[in-house]
Amino acid sequence: MSLFSIFGKSNTVYFPCCITYFKFREGFELYKNIFSKLGISFGILDKQNCCGLEALEAGYDIEARMLARKNFDVFKEKKINSIITNSPDCYKMFLQNYPELLPDWNIKVINLWKLILEKLKDSRLIKNKAIEIVTYNDNCYLGRYCNIYEEPREILRLLGYEIKELDNSKENSFCCGSCGGLPRINQELANKIAKEKILQAKRVNVKKMIVIGFDSYDLLKNNSQLMPQGKEIEILEFSDVLGNALGIKTSSKLTEKLKEEFIKQEQFKS
Repeated sequence: MSLFSIFGKSNTVYFPCCITYFKFREGFELYKNIFSKLGISFGILDKQNCCGLEALEAGYDIEARMLARKNFDVFKEKKINSIITNSPDCYKMFLQNYPELLPDWNIKVINLWKLILEKLKDSRLIKNKAIEIVTYNDNCYLGRYCNIYEEPREILRLLGYEIKELDNSKENSFCCGSCGGLPRINQELANKIAKEKILQAKRVNVKKMIVIGFDSYDLLKNNSQLMPQGKEIEILEFSDVLGNALGIKTSSKLTEKLKEEFIKQEQFKS
């Protein structure tokens, strides 16, 4: 497993998470372009491993420890001293769980959203400023676990968005249904929760919801596309709005094939 530098020489690795790297490759490429535009130096491993969060949460403690040790050994081999990740799941795992699983863990986990906020204070970087009202979904791992509520909102305001808060937001927000591997364990329940989150956004009278994490994006966008006409809402992943603001062409969206497969699954269940 080797490391190649994308923007300058760096001891910081960009860890995209499994769903970003394997399922949403366009989002992966977009985040790389965003980091480069912002002057964030990073490298990428040529082979991606899971961070191990789902294994840990499912009770597979030994497997989670093995994944953590495997990742840490690679980081040490490549002289990595810090990590950035667009994934709330991986951020929480590296920041809170790796120190518990690995007594010798000594890698700095960078708050990417704070870093992006600092970079965007150079207003010259913002090429396209939005003028619209949106709502923002608090990711459970980012908010409830890591207490990151304000940085994403401050970024959105810098980009020109006015945020209309959901009835339940920040510390009082409820899950969108994507966390803890729920869609793989109980898809019906995950869909039900996602639809309630979409209806909550409709109740505050906005047309767009911005989310962090492709797990949330995937589940919410799929379910929004199945809502009755007039009750759907546009779901945007954070990379979409950042890419647009920085003048990068964005194409992070579900493929028609994925959409059709999801609809077929729902029809089969009904």
